[in-house]
Amino acid sequence: MKVVAVLSMLHEPAGRPDSATRRFRGEAPLGWALYRLGRSRRIAESVIICWQDQSEAVGPIVEEMKARRLAPWERRALAHLDGVSAARRWAEGWRGGLLETCEFDRGFHGARTKEILAESQADAVMLIDPSAGLVDPDLIDALIEHAEAHPEVDLCFSQAAPGLSGVLLRKGLVEQFAAGGSHPGTLLAYRPDLPMRDPISAASCAPVATELARTGHRFTLDSERQIDRIAGATVHLNGQLNSTEAGQLLRLLDATPAVCALPRELVLELTVRRVSRSIFSPAGQAKIERGDLTLEIAKTAFDEMAAADDARIVLGGIGDPVLHAEFSAIVRCAHEAGISAIAVESDLLGLDAEQIERLADLPLDVVSVNLPAISAKTYQSMMGVDGLKQAMDNVARLIHRRQSSGRGTPLIVPTFAKTAANLAEMEAWYDHWLRCLGCAVITGPGDFAGQIPDASLVQMEPPRRRGCVRIGRRMTVLSDGQVVCCEQDFLARAALGRIGENSIESIWTGGMAALRREHAGGHWERQALCRACKDWHRP
Repeated sequence: MKVVAVLSMLHEPAGRPDSATRRFRGEAPLGWALYRLGRSRRIAESVIICWQDQSEAVGPIVEEMKARRLAPWERRALAHLDGVSAARRWAEGWRGGLLETCEFDRGFHGARTKEILAESQADAVMLIDPSAGLVDPDLIDALIEHAEAHPEVDLCFSQAAPGLSGVLLRKGLVEQFAAGGSHPGTLLAYRPDLPMRDPISAASCAPVATELARTGHRFTLDSERQIDRIAGATVHLNGQLNSTEAGQLLRLLDATPAVCALPRELVLELTVRRVSRSIFSPAGQAKIERGDLTLEIAKTAFDEMAAADDARIVLGGIGDPVLHAEFSAIVRCAHEAGISAIAVESDLLGLDAEQIERLADLPLDVVSVNLPAISAKTYQSMMGVDGLKQAMDNVARLIHRRQSSGRGTPLIVPTFAKTAANLAEMEAWYDHWLRCLGCAVITGPGDFAGQIPDASLVQMEPPRRRGCVRIGRRMTVLSDGQVVCCEQDFLARAALGRIGENSIESIWTGGMAALRREHAGGHWERQALCRACKDWHRP
């Protein structure tokens, strides 16, 4: 079976570092990926798909590594590709993303991939992320051999952590994707109208070492944070890194503490005002008085966070951010600062048609909408207001505006907080929104460390307590500028500082670092909110 490796850079934005311009140990991640693929026994050739504005940087790398570059495109907006790219910016593992995406969907373009198959007269393609500078040639060869042993399977993958392997697509399947404009991850996702067992238990899944499948590490060199982490873990390898296998890389990362100057994600509360009074939010259960976030404070936070090229901003918190008088200006301010991953959490209540259209036109990745019901009665019991029709009408307006403008973003993500009051509607709700939007999220409401009544249906935390996951990657700014470790502290009982008076870096590497050390040592009980928290296990 002749297999061609395809490395697509179509998802990498203009005007920012990419796989051809970043540097890892003095070389581009794309060059590292091509070099390691060159050690594969089964890859016939490697082909790069890129935009014209990437071509100048890609050319010398392709020439040096004896790869082939497909004639580049003039950059254009591709709605489906933009949507998939946005979905993957908010994903951590190799599968389970919004729009039914997997890690190997980044940059995938069916028609271009079909052209490569025809020109190479190949039987299959191996999709590889261009930032996968540590891709393991042995895992790639094993995946191809697995595919040869299962000729009835058109898509073969493994559960290896992102950046270590790829996915194999046979010619016929690529042609289907080219005709339908979809992406490979859809074949591994739950589909209401096509019941099937989990693909990881089927012949399409190639075996891989358990440690490589269960790790939470990423091995892509797609941000300075990733490059610094991996460079620090492998600094002693010198000339040996080119041939270091995946298992050893994993052990090196496990042994190297992550040291980051900034959080990956910042939750920014714009206001405490909200139309709804839901049973699962402090907005409906507690009296909270503080003013709206100023544009000046928001700008200060964005300018600091933009120093991290993988920063994510969530506009959320206690209130509904879209009710802030300067909501649009704040979103544009974040985008102009250089932050490409922005999400908003809203009820879509109290807004007119013009406001909804403005929301759809903003540079947002995700609009997450609280829609915890199908029926008006259940919605009112959950949200405290009779607002289902208004919320649904506004979702429809968002969809129509996005479609009419030919955009793939923002992704519209209905969110369902599971309680005893709405459990009977959950399954039908989930299937409906997956069919309509390809996105639907079910969450378990919390009690905010005992500060509001517990509306959850069952207790979801594991039996054995461990350190909090969230404090290792995100923190929260309240609307008065106070910084807290997470959304649980909505009354700022353990504030760590204030934007404008303290830098985000000083808080993250100071008070937050001290809290992380306490959790790592098993001493979360020293903090009252941490001691009572039931959400410590959530990502």
